Amino acid sequence: MDNSVEYSMMLEHAFMRSPEGMAVLSLNDGNGNWLKVNPAFYNLLGFTEAEFLAGAIFSEMKDRQSSSKELTYRLVMDELQNSPTGSWKKEECFFNKGAHPVWLSLTFSGFGAAGQAPLYIILYAEDITDRKIADQQMADHRELEEQIFQSERNYRLISENSLDLISRHAVEECKQFESKLQENEQRYKSLFEYNPSAVYSMNLHGDYLTANANLEKLTGYSLEELIGMYFGPIVHEKDMEKTLYHFNLAAKGYPQSYDLTLIHKDGHFVEINTTNIPIIVDDQVVGVYGISRDITERIRYTEQIEKLSNEYTLILNAVSEGIFGLDMEEKVTFINPAGLYMLGYEHDEIMGHSYLDHIQHTALDGIHYRPEESPLIKAIRSGGSYQSKDAVLWRKDGTSFLAEYQVTPLFDKGEPKGVVVVFRDITDEKEIIRAKESAEKADQAKSEFLAIMSHEIRTPMNGIVGMTDLLAETELDEEQREYTNIIKESSSSLLYILNEILDYSKIEAGKMMIVHEPVHLREVLDSVTDLFMAKALEKNLELSYSMAPGVPTFIMGDAGRLRQVLVNLVSNAIKFTDRGNVCIYVERKLSVVSKKSTLKFNVRDTGIGIPLEKQHQLFQSFYQLHSSFNRKYAGTGLGLAICKKLVKLMGGAIAVESSEGEGSNFYFTLQINPESRYEGDEEEVAQTEQRPAQETETGADSEVPMDVGGNVILLPEGPVLSDPKANSSKGETS
Repeated sequence: MDNSVEYSMMLEHAFMRSPEGMAVLSLNDGNGNWLKVNPAFYNLLGFTEAEFLAGAIFSEMKDRQSSSKELTYRLVMDELQNSPTGSWKKEECFFNKGAHPVWLSLTFSGFGAAGQAPLYIILYAEDITDRKIADQQMADHRELEEQIFQSERNYRLISENSLDLISRHAVEECKQFESKLQENEQRYKSLFEYNPSAVYSMNLHGDYLTANANLEKLTGYSLEELIGMYFGPIVHEKDMEKTLYHFNLAAKGYPQSYDLTLIHKDGHFVEINTTNIPIIVDDQVVGVYGISRDITERIRYTEQIEKLSNEYTLILNAVSEGIFGLDMEEKVTFINPAGLYMLGYEHDEIMGHSYLDHIQHTALDGIHYRPEESPLIKAIRSGGSYQSKDAVLWRKDGTSFLAEYQVTPLFDKGEPKGVVVVFRDITDEKEIIRAKESAEKADQAKSEFLAIMSHEIRTPMNGIVGMTDLLAETELDEEQREYTNIIKESSSSLLYILNEILDYSKIEAGKMMIVHEPVHLREVLDSVTDLFMAKALEKNLELSYSMAPGVPTFIMGDAGRLRQVLVNLVSNAIKFTDRGNVCIYVERKLSVVSKKSTLKFNVRDTGIGIPLEKQHQLFQSFYQLHSSFNRKYAGTGLGLAICKKLVKLMGGAIAVESSEGEGSNFYFTLQINPESRYEGDEEEVAQTEQRPAQETETGADSEVPMDVGGNVILLPEGPVLSDPKANSSKGETS
């Protein structure tokens, strides 16, 4: 959007600041009306921009002095259609506002879509009055030379045949002729030497006979090198045929004007405009005058404008946003295809017409703005920018759409020239946003409902578990005790599921709290292994943990959440391992990405393993490898999903390495700060070694007083929320 506006403003700036007169004519009504003119154009004739735009360039222009055909719209169109280059040049004389004649060289160029009739004519105008005056002065000079030549002939005849008849009157007449001759020579010398253009004469073979200093500057050759030199070697080969054609016509008595490329002596190219005028003596063409001037900068400037115009057109046609321009009279000056498509108009239906006649703009309630209250009109009249994110625009067929638009003013030399409007249809976006917000509200309601229900159900479940424990302590027969154990195991399983659902809903609702406090790693590992030691012995599995050298005993973090992750991973490892061992291994690693130290917690087992093609789904919510697993091993499919979210909350990442039938290694990393150390911990770290987990009297509920000493701080990547009351050393969720 920004690039389109920038190119539009750049093109506008180039058009208005061009030193060459430029104008754009609209062909929509078949008459060729002015659409836009730059200051250099209307200053040529002394009129204002408004006076120009109110008239026409063709048959309506009066007081034209020209011996050629009348300059009409049909003549211009015929010449453009017959021209292989798509352009046509014409010299015309007009009277300026002060009633003085001004000669203009007009170049007409058609502009429109490829393969179609032009919709516009770009007109370039150049003041050639000085050149015409110079041509007239040369003609007067030749006429005067002819008169002097005849007088000299008469004088010689009189002198030779009738010397005795020479009288005082004849002597005076000769003096007058001599005086006129000297005066004429001075005029010719001034015109020749002080002309800003390169002026020279050539014989009929194209050899230079005379030249002024400007031809030296133009070609790089000295006068000594130029005199007697043929013009051919300094003309570019692409223009040689054209140059010979025009030179030969001039040698036959027909003045010529054309553009060509010269090759400078140092090798670079110079673009020039040349006028060839025949030198006629005694009704015979004896040579050719040449007047040339450098137009390299003008051509480069024109090419730059054309390039910008093409790029500007390509961008306008390519962007999906609608873009149109308005002048100070609120008329549409341009509009791109996307804008036409969104509004449902054809190009000719809207170009040059009032904005209010075609582009209907209303408020969200459907009420049309009055002309003076329209935001676009206000922006044009105030010269300021305006943006709206909830406008309603109307199509040609009477349907409307929700739009976002930006109005950017255009200025030239501090004077407002109009605005550029960029708009786009946001109807679908609004519908998507509403659907997204509705889905988010539904998801939030679901999470809150799960959290409330799981919490409310867990309260009576704790009562059931407690009463079952009390019942188990009473005198029961064997059948009653079996039923009591079934109730106790079922209640514990249900309570475990409720805890998982509560944790998951808390995380989804963003209410899971992470504390930041000293954590004794060995104490956490002891509590996890103690918790599962009985189950491991029941399945005849070896359960152990070890810490690699260099792993700190103390870190800063959330002991409850760390323990909860390890409990989930160890529980899964024991559940899916029928023989062998389960081992927790903690090691220190250097992060390849952040270049910081991390702790890597590995939970390895020799269980059933996981197929490679299913490993990427393990951490998804409610996912299990196979429906039969749910019947054999039980579970909700939430454990690994909760682990992933908890590890992420603590600033780490979790992954798995596994081969089917060979076991698995679930591991997660937590970032640490190696620069933060506690005193007195070096010896304990050095003495770290692998040892089997032992049952203790206090079991998982034991609490060992924490030594505030430690040598590493856990650094979560995300923001840390602190609520010490939300966790316990057991990793419970409430």
